[in-house]
Amino acid sequence: MKSSVCKKNYFFLLALISVSSLMFLISCGKGKNAETDLSDFIAFDKSKLGIEVTDQSLGIKFFPPNGWDLKQSSISRKVESRGSSTNPNDNFFYQPVYVFFDKTTGGLLSVGKVETSDTTIIKSARLNYYKGLLNTKYRNNDLSVGNFVRSKIYFTQLKFRKENLISYKIIFENSSGDMIQFDYTIPKDFLENADLSIKSSVGSIQPM
Repeated sequence: MKSSVCKKNYFFLLALISVSSLMFLISCGKGKNAETDLSDFIAFDKSKLGIEVTDQSLGIKFFPPNGWDLKQSSISRKVESRGSSTNPNDNFFYQPVYVFFDKTTGGLLSVGKVETSDTTIIKSARLNYYKGLLNTKYRNNDLSVGNFVRSKIYFTQLKFRKENLISYKIIFENSSGDMIQFDYTIPKDFLENADLSIKSSVGSIQPM
């Protein structure tokens, strides 16, 4: 009888240890940069928005923040590399099509496509691969990552800080499967004032 009770206690203890170990591993997997639900991030205050932009090649329409003026895009194509790789086909390329600038705050918004010439990555995996690359690049810059859905578009947001600047990278796929990126950058001291304008601009993004 005593032996039977001991066996039951032993198996109960073993199960408890297994469950505790599993919970520990799950909690470790939810690291600092784990993706969170940002459903409450977006807003839509039309008084905070400028003139609507419609672009067939990007497959979207959107509003920049009010007072952020369209400038000639002098931003060259940006290369996001896979770390130590020297193969030019192992890179992602972000080419801004639109650039908006707020001369009062120094806020900047660029909008464009992200492409890669790496044919080994299947189209359905490109977005996740690119997100992983950016996550690694900015993980030491107070990075936070989240997701939200609006207008049937699944968005990923990466927010990080570089010196006195706060940046939001908003990444998604248009209806054709092209990767689109919105980059909002604002000096930290002006973030509170520009917060609703940025959220409303993001909330205005719609597919064509």
